[in-house]
Amino acid sequence: MTKSGAVYEISKRSFDVLAAVIGIVALSPVLGVVALLVRWKLGPPVIFHQMRPGLHAKPFNLYKFRTMLPVDERLNQITNEQRMTPFGKKLRALSLDELPSLWCVLKGDMSIIGPRPLRMEYLQRYNERQARRHEVKPGITGLAQVSGRNALPWEDRLELDVQYVEQRSWQLDLQVLCTTFSTLIRRDGITGDGLEAMSAFMGSEVDNEVTLVDLTEAHLQLRTDWLSDPIIREGVSISFEPDLASMHAWFARVKADRTRRDWVAMDASGAPLGMVGLHGVGTSALELYIYLNPMLIGQGFGSKVMAALEKRALSLGAHELILETQTSNARALRFYSRLGFREFDRNGLQENKVAMRKELLV
Repeated sequence: MTKSGAVYEISKRSFDVLAAVIGIVALSPVLGVVALLVRWKLGPPVIFHQMRPGLHAKPFNLYKFRTMLPVDERLNQITNEQRMTPFGKKLRALSLDELPSLWCVLKGDMSIIGPRPLRMEYLQRYNERQARRHEVKPGITGLAQVSGRNALPWEDRLELDVQYVEQRSWQLDLQVLCTTFSTLIRRDGITGDGLEAMSAFMGSEVDNEVTLVDLTEAHLQLRTDWLSDPIIREGVSISFEPDLASMHAWFARVKADRTRRDWVAMDASGAPLGMVGLHGVGTSALELYIYLNPMLIGQGFGSKVMAALEKRALSLGAHELILETQTSNARALRFYSRLGFREFDRNGLQENKVAMRKELLV
């Protein structure tokens, strides 16, 4: 780092601390009123917190005021649109939900200005250039936010983040800061694609890297071979021995199930990467399975295959994915956790299994 760059970083941290302290003190009445309103309108908890990647992708806890109701299938509160209330929309439109993030700035996890802190599972979906957004601390506001906020396509937002990393200076920071106030007054770009929150980032050009092809009888020998591999069997539970005859019998049963879809994931050259499936099509929560070509495990293909599967699930109207895996399969548990799946209690779950789920919209 050059001397001027070091001076900029030190002075920016000083500005962050000063701005956070002044903001927390000056806005304390607003913080108190908003907290009381959230408690009254939405109930506890008042603060939403979630792990997000910060500088050099190191995880930290992001704090915001809650803007959505909890998931409740009985009340049909499942999707982000269903859980969002007029009060929550107002908080987001005025960016009042962001105020608790000043504490993250004071702690040193965030800056006033920088790329938006996104979700942990996105780390596996960035290309090499997009990953550069983590060379600086995430910010409450930033170049992408004042250039269209959620209305921009993902690739454009991430490119603006990288441009900020490459061009950051006090001149640019002041420009972003001034434009932030103007953007808030105009209330531009709060949402995109008709959603009450940003749609999930599934990776750039996923379709060019991974294609999901309908499973056919021609794939059953390959499926049999893969399911016979000890590494695959460690994380997959099936009710029959994986020989070709039993696989044909299984295929005849699943073809008759209209709520089920099964695919082979192919790379750009047509080579099979893995096999995936969804069950419960027609509902908002789909059960999934995924396993890779045993020769490719540990080479980073799993996140790409999962991204393609999530995109297909969204096209089928799903808002949540559910899976079960063996409690002894530490590799699978780490993989799913990294992609944003979280454990939950599920009735009827076998003792040696763990259930995990993930919301597809943020």
